[in-house]
Amino acid sequence: MTFNWKRKYSMPFYVHHFLILFLLVMVSVPASAKDDPGSVETLEQLMNTEVTTVIGACKYRQELTDAPASVSIVTSDDIRKGGFRNLAEIINSLGGFYFTYIRSFYNVGVRGFSPLGDFNSRVLLLVDGFRLNDGLYESAPLGTDFPVDIDLIDRIEVIRGPGSSLYGTNAFLAVMNVITRNGKDIRGMELSASAGSYNSRTGRVTGGGKPANNIDLLFSGTYHDTKGQQELHFPEYAATNNGIARNLDGETFWDLMAKVVWKDFSLLLLNGTREKDVPTAPYGTVFNDPDEKIRDDHTLVGLNYNRFGTWGDLTLRLTYNRYGAKSDYPLLENTAVRTVNRDDNLGEWFGTDLFLSKNISDHLLTAGIEYRWQFNQRMHNYDVGYEGAGTEVNHRSFVQGYYLQDEYHIRKELILYAGLRADHYENFGATYNPRAALIWKPRTATVLRLSYGEAFRAPNAYEKYYSDGVFQKGNPDLQPERARTAELGWDQFIGENIHTAVVGYHTHISELIEQITDTDGLLVFTNQSKVQSSGMELLAEGKWENGAGVRLAYGYQDTTNIGSDQPVANSPKNQFRGSLTAPLPLKKTFATLEANYDSSRINANGEKIGGAAVFNLTLLNRDLLKGLDLSASVYNLFDKNHAAPSGPEHINYLGESLREIPQDGTTFRIKATYRF
Repeated sequence: MTFNWKRKYSMPFYVHHFLILFLLVMVSVPASAKDDPGSVETLEQLMNTEVTTVIGACKYRQELTDAPASVSIVTSDDIRKGGFRNLAEIINSLGGFYFTYIRSFYNVGVRGFSPLGDFNSRVLLLVDGFRLNDGLYESAPLGTDFPVDIDLIDRIEVIRGPGSSLYGTNAFLAVMNVITRNGKDIRGMELSASAGSYNSRTGRVTGGGKPANNIDLLFSGTYHDTKGQQELHFPEYAATNNGIARNLDGETFWDLMAKVVWKDFSLLLLNGTREKDVPTAPYGTVFNDPDEKIRDDHTLVGLNYNRFGTWGDLTLRLTYNRYGAKSDYPLLENTAVRTVNRDDNLGEWFGTDLFLSKNISDHLLTAGIEYRWQFNQRMHNYDVGYEGAGTEVNHRSFVQGYYLQDEYHIRKELILYAGLRADHYENFGATYNPRAALIWKPRTATVLRLSYGEAFRAPNAYEKYYSDGVFQKGNPDLQPERARTAELGWDQFIGENIHTAVVGYHTHISELIEQITDTDGLLVFTNQSKVQSSGMELLAEGKWENGAGVRLAYGYQDTTNIGSDQPVANSPKNQFRGSLTAPLPLKKTFATLEANYDSSRINANGEKIGGAAVFNLTLLNRDLLKGLDLSASVYNLFDKNHAAPSGPEHINYLGESLREIPQDGTTFRIKATYRF
């Protein structure tokens, strides 16, 4: 059935919802919340405060210079000045990271490793410490499927390297901890609206404060829709409509967020729903068919309890995670009979994470247990109108993990970390993942770090069990992927404003899960390759009191298949990331120029896709009128023609394969945010 977005999301529909949310936040934030000038710093002070601590590296707050990993922090100030539109763009601005946008999802690459067709299952995404990866694909949502408006982000901690010694599966290459704002950061109301290319429009209403009894409240809702590019050209599909996908790039989404903090407790509720047209005709579908869509919704409910005492610091987290995905695939049987095939999948899990940190002499010990009950892993494939004739798979699984870490201060300038986690899965048994790091501070402004860690990624439910009875079958005997990483880093601080770093690393990955064609002609996931990646990162960052800033990163990585010594797909050897923020003569006005360069990559067919340098420019003014922020951004400033490599799934019903996925040319966005 063709989706009529004009009918479903007509003006009265979303105005009605915004009015309800507006009344809700007005009731929750009385005037007393705004009349407490001493309750929080001003917005300008908050945005100019440099973050020097990290929580996600060890599950407790520590100085960045003490963290046993290479860490980058992106603040709300960085996000506003950079004009970022989604989480993927933020992560892409950091050294060692890049994304592949396939016009339906953003897939992240880390240090030269990003298998095509991946589901972002090799990075762990946390929101306020709660695991967000879903229970079916174990995917980390980074685009518009990320259920948090980025204006509600206080900061993002990006921890490079293996993190399974504390977090278990998915913490394979990196851990990303998104820390959201509290009601006290809002102190009233925020209204935000933006408009841009492709008839894009976004609206947000947020309210927050401390109305009574030290209860901190935040409520927020966001709506966005865009028609996308009206025409996308795919030369390989020239046999259908001359290779032009027309009006098949549109997207709509809703995000809702509520956060309550009271004494030692905090409650987080997230919900995001999205519908996206798919123009690339993957998985043997019909090109230029308006019924090709994906619909997904993500819900997270997290309850956190923190208690600090002389006996130690106790944290308990309870998480409920729900992910539903419906994907429609128009097919032609015998080139004559058209059907719409649907994947209707649902994953739900409930998890607990209990850990205690305690100082004993020169040791800071952390011990924890984690349980995750994946009680609903349903995958249902059928032709629309014939639901009962389809194939349905239902599974449940239980995961348990136990971990221990010691932060040993041998001397004032010397810290030793040693940690180990044991996880047990019902289908493949136990896995053990250690981490060790030695940090030496020979001078106040110099930090040397040597680390080694092991990580694993458990096969997800889709890889193990999904079967449509025609093209693909499951493999319940899959074993986990494993990674071993050694890293050497040198951080140097120059004065109070400049930080530089040099990092060298080597990663060995074995039992890599890949999809192949079996002897019966069906696609199946199996443990196949071994991969190694070696590289170096050069990082420099500076921030000054007047709001000026600079961030530079160069990365070289060599990622190859062990045995064949051939480079892996979707792996740029050279990367450059740079941004320069300068204050302008008009008071509280800043200009930020961002540059992102990735060298050539190889697609699923072994073809080289050329690299590109893309520049973005954002102008931001704070308080042009009291409480009003205005920004204007131009993306791909010089209209660079560039593309992402295609994956093995990008093949239409005629057997034609895409070479590359075109990316957007020059686009713009104008945004206004009003606080009162």
